[in-house]
Amino acid sequence: MLIAVVDAFASEPFRGNPAATTRLAAFPDDARLQAIAAEMNLSETAFAVPLAPNRFRLRWFTPTREVPLCGHATLAMAHHLRENGDLEPGRPLTFETLSGELIVRFEGEDIVMDFPATWPGPDGQEELVRTIVNGRPHVYLGSMANNATVVLESQNEVAGFVPDLKRIAQLPAAGLCITAPAGPRRDYDFVARFFAPQSGIDEDPVTGSAYCTLAPYWAQRLNKLTLRARQLSARGGELTVTHAGERVWLRGRAVTTLRGNLLA
Repeated sequence: MLIAVVDAFASEPFRGNPAATTRLAAFPDDARLQAIAAEMNLSETAFAVPLAPNRFRLRWFTPTREVPLCGHATLAMAHHLRENGDLEPGRPLTFETLSGELIVRFEGEDIVMDFPATWPGPDGQEELVRTIVNGRPHVYLGSMANNATVVLESQNEVAGFVPDLKRIAQLPAAGLCITAPAGPRRDYDFVARFFAPQSGIDEDPVTGSAYCTLAPYWAQRLNKLTLRARQLSARGGELTVTHAGERVWLRGRAVTTLRGNLLA
């Protein structure tokens, strides 16, 4: 089994979010997929099985669970398939996933993913969130199945945030996203960080699926449909997001850093 590690939402190695990617003839049992993801021990390991030209079934696993949507591992898999010659050029790529069909376009070095827009709703966790942000001024947008979203006042608040992982793990969502407007004189519009101890990920380097919520929110707040975003993790990551009604377009690049064979 050929496995590649791809740094997603990055233009150079060792930045962005690394994902393990592998193309299979057929899926083995779920226990084996989960064991491989645990062995890789990255935020996500992505598995794809071909269905037709430029159409694949795609699944994502963290070290501890399967997830219904993952942005950076989708971008990584698209890059992996293109690099390995598994795609017919000049045509979009379609992934069948637990979140429906996801369409991927290639525009030069850029990879553009068409994802569903999501809006969080009330979940009764306001008091817990208040303790998590340690009384900082904030707006709690609520949660979806994937993440709870908190808006802080400034980029510095996001950059300096020290997560209480035990409290974050009590949230019913799969993780906590914090976000704020970019600081003055920046070449991007907003920033974010993402914590998911519930899924075995203390801090995710770049979280594509979170921008399915962040893009609609910041598009409305900043009155612009296309925005530049930066995730302020230690590795850092950059992407461009566009709010397109019921959809969100996530644009980024990727770099392969490792290829190998699973022997077990």
